[in-house]
Amino acid sequence: MSITLMLISFIFALIPLVIIHELGHFFAAKSVGITVLEFGIGFPPKAATLFVKGDTEYTLNWLPLGGFVRPYGEDFVAPQSPEVAQAALAEIEGRKIENPKSVFEAGPWERIWFFIAGPLFNFIAAFLIFVLIGFTGIPETVAEVSVAEVFSGSSAEAAGLRPGDVITHVDNERVERVSQFEEATRGKEQYTLTIKRDKEIIDDVLVKPMPFAAEGIESRVLILDVLEDSPADQAGLLPDDVVLAVDGEPVKDINFLSDYTDAREGQPIVFTVARGDETFELTITPEKIDGDVRVGITIAAAPLDDTLGAVLANRDAKTITRTAGAGEALSYGATMFWRTISLMASFPSQLISGELSAQEARPVSPVGVSQIGGQVLEQSIEESVVYPFLGFMALISIALAVTNLLPIPGLDGGRILFVVIELLRGKPMEPEREGVVHIIGLLFLLSLMAIVVVMDIINPITLN
Repeated sequence: MSITLMLISFIFALIPLVIIHELGHFFAAKSVGITVLEFGIGFPPKAATLFVKGDTEYTLNWLPLGGFVRPYGEDFVAPQSPEVAQAALAEIEGRKIENPKSVFEAGPWERIWFFIAGPLFNFIAAFLIFVLIGFTGIPETVAEVSVAEVFSGSSAEAAGLRPGDVITHVDNERVERVSQFEEATRGKEQYTLTIKRDKEIIDDVLVKPMPFAAEGIESRVLILDVLEDSPADQAGLLPDDVVLAVDGEPVKDINFLSDYTDAREGQPIVFTVARGDETFELTITPEKIDGDVRVGITIAAAPLDDTLGAVLANRDAKTITRTAGAGEALSYGATMFWRTISLMASFPSQLISGELSAQEARPVSPVGVSQIGGQVLEQSIEESVVYPFLGFMALISIALAVTNLLPIPGLDGGRILFVVIELLRGKPMEPEREGVVHIIGLLFLLSLMAIVVVMDIINPITLN
């Protein structure tokens, strides 16, 4: 892993997103009249004062870890009279500040706006980054739609389809991935296919779809990649192979195969595999790779089309980019933004159900984020496309927003929680007592962060 690429991703992804977060707090404070004593780029110690405008000193600091906003009252000192406040600030800041307004002098809803604005700016930044991906090139998968398996008694069998056939057109419209085929055939009472069988092109293959169920099978498993010198590689498994069964048991979905192999370290497993129009068996013995039981494959779902009665797979898939107009770029941005939020929201349930492993759900520190960013940046450079790194930035921006909204003392969400409690009680907690709670929370978070940093150094994150 390149240290240089890690540093570049840290400088050009994480730091700007932290500064955007702090800009949210800054503009929110200004909008409700809270006095902002300092807006800093980087963390103290101070390197230089860039300029002073109004009540705010704009500074450049030595530690390049993002930025910060220092509003008057963040030290949780109870509000004082204007005269006392001005005198104290003049002594501490070395300058006179007229009519300072503390965080605690702001109304409850003003404080909620101040605390929530940082995460809100991160959400907005993520959406805009996704829109930018639309303008610079939306990634699309282009592949051959291959028939991996045909079930007896299905409409696919009635139409004469065979394993290994490649579907090129539906009703004379080209299809370049399984999702396009599903969209082109959805709701139709009949349609015609153009298929490629070996070197022969067969037109006008009539299909009359009918409901079909295959013993609870939702999908088979498509092999996307095979790790060099892994058990799968040594057994002869290849990319684009489709796994139909293991030890005679039908593979019903990706989770079934993963669970089956994970539980059988050192035990030979007989894989039933479809390759083109051939079906054969391979024996593979899972072993520990990077601490996990694996056979050394990257997999994806090869779905069962439940009206065609056949398993379809994207073969020879490659990713291309297509620039979008303003409307499509905005739509793409909104779709990807919501999809990412939904995915993050599903993590707890996936972790409980076992769909997500503890390793996959591990927390990451800025070191871990930089490790991931370096690998994604390397992919962007190798493929000469910007969407992987921009997508990474959008993901991190959303993660920053969600993390800061957690109701934990020391985070924005914890501070919002105290304001909500104040609204319910009808009176605020004493600033000094609230300050102690947030300091304890902050110390806990810093301790946790230190542990995660060590974990990320000892066990670096490697993307599959």
